[in-house]
Amino acid sequence: MSFSLPTAEEKAEYVLRQFDRIAQKYDLTNDAISMGMHHAWKKRAVSELGLKPDGTYLDVCCGTGDLTLRIAKNLSKNGKVFGLDFSPKMLAVAHQRLARHASETAAEITFKEGDALQLPFANGTFDGAIVSFGLRNVTDYQRGINEMTRVVKPGGKVINLDLGKSTVPLFCQLFAFYFRQIVPLIGHALQSDKQAYTYLPVSNSAYPNPQGISEIFKTAGLNDVKHISLALGSVALHVGTVSHAGSSVDRSSSDKSSGDKI
Repeated sequence: MSFSLPTAEEKAEYVLRQFDRIAQKYDLTNDAISMGMHHAWKKRAVSELGLKPDGTYLDVCCGTGDLTLRIAKNLSKNGKVFGLDFSPKMLAVAHQRLARHASETAAEITFKEGDALQLPFANGTFDGAIVSFGLRNVTDYQRGINEMTRVVKPGGKVINLDLGKSTVPLFCQLFAFYFRQIVPLIGHALQSDKQAYTYLPVSNSAYPNPQGISEIFKTAGLNDVKHISLALGSVALHVGTVSHAGSSVDRSSSDKSSGDKI
């Protein structure tokens, strides 16, 4: 199937349309295409946040809110989690999830529609921030990490969980075949939407390798940057520590992003 990525100018609206369209069956499809493994990857990512029971945390590109709720379950009644996404239909599913699982956590959970490249929060608001399978979908990777760094307190963690670039012989070829040929078929079967799940593997071809993401973290001013390879390198977890009040970011952009996308 021939497929071209949207241009930088088209990307934000293109991604919004895609994820609004697949929101209702998004969690089911994620379970299928990752064979349920995304839950373990997210659990590992949350463990790197160093959660404080009464802390305040931000889930950027929160999608349907599964990671937001996972964080909240580790907090006390004084803890707070904000989930931000720019897809109204994804957030509608997140609110449905919260209604079903509200009794499982005492922490305060707030979902907010907003722009990952122009976070609607003051400098140093959060004890940590995480983005899960969403950075690929923003129009400016550096600005996305800059903004997360800006809103996290000194000493807090900034975390990115996303696709990696496996170099393991044979596995990387098998993974590429699965991702490019099988995943769109799964998307078509479960969502009647082959295009959205063709965008997924193709978008990874334009996404930086783990070394490139590490450099983005360092450019944002993050310290102790580390890359943790998961799933034989097909998934990359990056962690950095904020050492200052956050980077200075031009807040005039109207670019948008959405996420928690596998």
